[in-house]
Parts: sequence; C-alpha cells; structure tokens
Amino acid sequence: MSKPTPPTPNISEVIRSNRRSFSLEVRPDGRLVVRAPRAASKAQINAIVARKADWIAKTQARLAKKFRALKPKSFSPGETFWYLGEQYPLRLTDRQRPPLDLDGAFTLSRAFQGRAKDLFIEWYREETRQITHRLMNIYTKQYDFQVNGVRITSARTRWGSCSGKNNLNFTYRLCMAPLHVIEYVVVHELVHLKIRNHSKDFWKAVMAIKPDYKQDRAWLKKHGALLTLD
Repeated sequence: MSKPTPPTPNISEVIRSNRRSFSLEVRPDGRLVVRAPRAASKAQINAIVARKADWIAKTQARLAKKFRALKPKSFSPGETFWYLGEQYPLRLTDRQRPPLDLDGAFTLSRAFQGRAKDLFIEWYREETRQITHRLMNIYTKQYDFQVNGVRITSARTRWGSCSGKNNLNFTYRLCMAPLHVIEYVVVHELVHLKIRNHSKDFWKAVMAIKPDYKQDRAWLKKHGALLTLD
C-alpha cells in the first residue's frame, strides 16, 4: 500500500530577492515562509512546497510538540513575563498607582487584575517606544537614515516593518527580547529605508552596522514564539 501524500501546506509568506535558489523556513509558531528568486512564478513556488510537504508537516508537528506548553497568560501570581530577555514573576499588590510596575518582579494592583492583559500591553508598548526611539536617535544621526514616523503596533508575526513612505513599525512585544536583539530589529528596519529587499547588499549593510546580527536572528528564531501574552 502506497503512503498517502500529505496535503500541500499553506504558505504564510513569500520573500522574494535576487537569490538563485529556494529556501523553506518553518517558524516556531508553525508558519511557513518561502524565500524565492525574484522571477519565480507562483506555480514554481507551489511545486517546491508540495515536494517538501512531508518535511514541512514533520517540522510543524515537532515544533507544535515543543511549544505545546505555551498557553495564554492567566496573570496569576508567580507567572513569569519577559522583559529585555529575562523572565520576571508576577506579584499582586494592594497599591493602586501605578497599577503595573517592574521592580525585581512585575507588581500588579489587585484592583486592576481584571484588566491585566491591557495593562501589560500598554506597559510593553511604552517600553518598546522608548527603547526603539533611543536606538533610532543613535543610528539616524550616525548613518543619516531618514525616518518619517514610528508606530508601535500589536503585530503578532512581525517584529518590525518599513513602509514605502519611510514609516517604521515595531510590535509592542519587541521589548520582551534582549536589548541586543531589539537593536538588530531596529537596524534591520532602518537599512530597509535605503534597501527595500533582502538582497546580499541588504545583509552586508546590516552587518556593517551590527556585525553579530546573525546571533540576534538565531535568538529570535529560538525564543521568539515565547515572547507573547497570547
């Protein structure tokens, strides 16, 4: 009896560049990212994915098993939350203001426990805003990057993005990562202001500013799925 052919996986994102070959990446959250030559057709991409369907399915299953312990936060005492690459436990306090603070541990006012997720998002959003702005001030002056505006978003699948109007976006979750990783994401998006693709020239420009960027990418690949409140 022949082995049943697995269904063709869904493609979450296609990244085109001046590369000559195809590359498939299964992210920790199970998303499939395809890196393809700029001239590759949709049919060619689908054929590559179909041919690798068995490997993709096994990889997604392995990652799902690895991260099966992940579950939405309950915001209970003792539960840990990420900030700058470290995990801090949550404690409840009778203090009213500020309702959420970090001082060796995250302290949350009991009176606001029902709004805990919103308070954490607001807190992370402000931290990410301050950190990214400090870093951008350094790099824009040093490398003459022209930024039109910056937004802190609630993106679930992207750490940062750059628009055609020179606006940069960063997810509020970014400040959960170590500072050197945040720095990489900021540099990545700033370089996109000058090079709008992921060509060799793009990565050379990133490396010229942050020579150890590959370590930062590896950290995100390994831990990125953990940096969430969902």
